[in-house]
Amino acid sequence: MDWKKLYADVDQWAQAHRQEFIDDISEACRIRSVSIMNKQDKEEPFGKACRQMLDKALEMSGRYGFETRNYDNFCASAVYGNNPDNDSIGIFSHMDIVPEGEGWTHDPFDPILSEDGKYLFARGTCDNKSCGIMAMYAMRYLKEHGIKLKNNVMLVFGMNEEIGMNDIPEFLAREKCPKFSLVPDAKYPTTLAEKGITKSILKSPKMTGNLKDMWSGLAVNAGSPIAWAVLEGVSLADAKKALEKYEKTAVEEVDGGVKITVEKDENKVVRDPIGTWTATARLCKVLAGSGLLTGNGQEVLNWMAEIGDDYRGEKLGIACNDGPNGPLRCSFNMIRMEEGRICFYPDIRYPSLADQEKVLSGIKAAWAASPFELEDFSNLAPYCHSIDDPFIQKLNEVSRDALGQPDIEPLVDGGTYARKLPNAVAYGATVPGRVRLFGFAKGGAHQADEYCDIPNLLLNIRVYVRTLMELDKML
Repeated sequence: MDWKKLYADVDQWAQAHRQEFIDDISEACRIRSVSIMNKQDKEEPFGKACRQMLDKALEMSGRYGFETRNYDNFCASAVYGNNPDNDSIGIFSHMDIVPEGEGWTHDPFDPILSEDGKYLFARGTCDNKSCGIMAMYAMRYLKEHGIKLKNNVMLVFGMNEEIGMNDIPEFLAREKCPKFSLVPDAKYPTTLAEKGITKSILKSPKMTGNLKDMWSGLAVNAGSPIAWAVLEGVSLADAKKALEKYEKTAVEEVDGGVKITVEKDENKVVRDPIGTWTATARLCKVLAGSGLLTGNGQEVLNWMAEIGDDYRGEKLGIACNDGPNGPLRCSFNMIRMEEGRICFYPDIRYPSLADQEKVLSGIKAAWAASPFELEDFSNLAPYCHSIDDPFIQKLNEVSRDALGQPDIEPLVDGGTYARKLPNAVAYGATVPGRVRLFGFAKGGAHQADEYCDIPNLLLNIRVYVRTLMELDKML
């Protein structure tokens, strides 16, 4: 096969369908598909918006002539091919999103294309709707050019990736598992390993003092630019005096008290906030040190302030660094007040080769020693591939050649569907060297003004077309 000739033909086809591609991404990103756990509802197990997104994915897939399958509304798929045994190569993209949060310069669900036509702005453009549509276009190319594979290609549209990946077990219970799966939710060339992920729900005792409300974090796995708390029975003058020593802290009068708002450090690297303060950590430290709290709020906030910047888990006694993907990392993003109790949602990611039993028991012991009650705990196990695996070697070879980047190295971190599937790897769709229009302050996944890079997404189509053809020969 003359791959350079194939690349040129795919590129020409992609450019001819460029506007259609942008329109399809925009159509998907107009839907606010924030997943919620609603599994008792057979029609909308992940909420009304995710059902709307699922229906849209099925409609779009059918429009391009693919066989469509709905797995009891938990997820859906588009299938190309007619393998008699339903053997397939899987592509798993999630169409659920994190909430939009604050700081957008335009409506996050009204996609806007930059004047140069390179960047499309909306929630979900980067993570992960555009990647699913990119994969669909790779399938379209195969279909429209009569390129038949011996295995089916099955593109799965997930609806619950952001809050636990509860859709994947439902898929596996209803569908024959693909022989090998790609997850376009990372960078090229491949992601060899992903850390284990634990999520906890901690609830404080009923607050007996003046702390009446508290908020931080867009989602468990997404920080926010600000965090705030409301204290009852505190005057504006007293609050200003108590908080004058704190940076990035503002106070305003509200009915019956004051609202304290803090900001995160600017331009922090989202995935590794060492040396900076998240908005959550700052809020906890400000409240604990303010001298304004009454009742049991002081004890609870003292503990939260102590661990709020414990990004490595050293204070919790769970730190470890058992390669290949670096040390354990704690993310304390999301706080809510519900029925007078502080609800705290830690996200802790541990190295792929760590002693899972030791890490998990250590986390639970830390929560048992806290002033909080552990209401729920979940663990997503890590995965780790060998660099010598022939499938990994082939994927690295193909992506490096198709992108013209022979020196890009595999990654060893992430949090994708690949961990929930046998014989799966995170593969693209971010092209190394992607322009960060706003540095690390915004524009990325889970951030305000999220955007996707249209030229690089179109380049992805050539990567996935060749990859599907190469994998088909190997399987």
